[in-house]
Amino acid sequence: MLVGFSVQNFKSFKEMQSISFVASKVTRHKRHVWNVNDRRILKSGLIFGANAGGKSNLVEAIDLSRKIIIDGLDKVDLNKKHFRISQEAYREPGVFDYRIIVNKTEYSYGIVVSYDKKEIIAEWLVRIEKSGREVYLFNRQVDDNGISNIDTEVTGQSVKDETRFNIYLQDFAEGVSEILKKKTILSDIAMRSNPGQGIFGELSDVFSWFKRMVVIFPNTKYSLLNQLTADSNMQKFFTSVLSYFDTGIEAVNNESAEIDMDKILDRMDEQKKEELKIYLSNVTEKNPILFKVDKQIYSLHKDESGNIFSSKMLLNHGNSDDLFEYSDESDGTQRLFDFVPLFLEKYRNSIIIIDEIDRSLHTNLIHRFMQKFYDYTEESACQLLATTHDSNLLDLELLRQDEIWFVERQEDHSSSIFSLNKFRERFDKRIDKEYLLGRYGAIPVFDDDFGRWEDVNE
Repeated sequence: MLVGFSVQNFKSFKEMQSISFVASKVTRHKRHVWNVNDRRILKSGLIFGANAGGKSNLVEAIDLSRKIIIDGLDKVDLNKKHFRISQEAYREPGVFDYRIIVNKTEYSYGIVVSYDKKEIIAEWLVRIEKSGREVYLFNRQVDDNGISNIDTEVTGQSVKDETRFNIYLQDFAEGVSEILKKKTILSDIAMRSNPGQGIFGELSDVFSWFKRMVVIFPNTKYSLLNQLTADSNMQKFFTSVLSYFDTGIEAVNNESAEIDMDKILDRMDEQKKEELKIYLSNVTEKNPILFKVDKQIYSLHKDESGNIFSSKMLLNHGNSDDLFEYSDESDGTQRLFDFVPLFLEKYRNSIIIIDEIDRSLHTNLIHRFMQKFYDYTEESACQLLATTHDSNLLDLELLRQDEIWFVERQEDHSSSIFSLNKFRERFDKRIDKEYLLGRYGAIPVFDDDFGRWEDVNE
């Protein structure tokens, strides 16, 4: 579970800013809290704020750092990711710090990146024991001379495991290769060793937590959608959920046929064409891929002879003789398709992060979606973090005070994150109205000097 996240010198976040999932003393909505190791951790957090306040930048900070953790700096674009209002920020490090609980053990994990050198200059993984004692599983620091130093406090391993672990760490010490300067210790060791007991099991579990994380932006597609056209049980699940949310869809079907890849490739730009060719080299009968052309979603798979077949999603609105394609659906229904599989994440105890959860969706639908999330994940450690403009979600009958966060742009154009909890509002307060009136900040501030617009037209 995510306990907290902090970021510094990333886009609009100049100074260190943090969001916490540690529950306060609020007693309402008890099922929104998960108890682990005598710690009360929240199941959700919603972030409100004006346009250009920095809400999306927080999601981008999590997404970028996750990609660096898993794939390394070679797979991300660090250009213009620093706090660009300050000329000095380019030469200052970007910091991404996580506090998480994995298998009932709490960890602090963080990375520090150099924007100008395009290197990881610090990384640490700390086990926080029940006594409060902190044990560095590893601590990587690069000094001003570019020398990498690695420390560890790991003890109690077998001689074989301790020797192997120290050998792995030494690869990142003085004289580290250019490749490893851009890679995390966490991913390197987790992918080079088999999951098991002891230190290698711990690192593998922490690495898997980051891999299970789900991040959805307004224009991205959730990865489990590719199962929709291949799994009849998944089709039934989608059908029931889409019917519940009043989309008019009575059934989800699929159509499978051999596909002419040349015609598909001709309709794609060069970048996507090359990406698809790479995916196709790895696709198998049991490993389909999902891609989108002209707003239509296709799932590709190969048969035993290597022929490529495509499954296309079709939707029944009451006339089985005239089925709708995905592209025929409204933006809101298409957006809902991205959210439906999230209910399945409860089985993986994932953290689900959604930017603009209210995008193209009716306010009543988002309100009900949140209610169903709490219903469906009541026995699960699954968490949800989302940004939104929908002030109707500022409802203490729906959310706890400590689940509500605001992001506000400061005078120096940096972003500040703060919790509703600091205002100590009563549970029966109409906070949506208070928010729109400006009590909590994080709303647009307009310049009333409209006369300047008139001067332009003279």
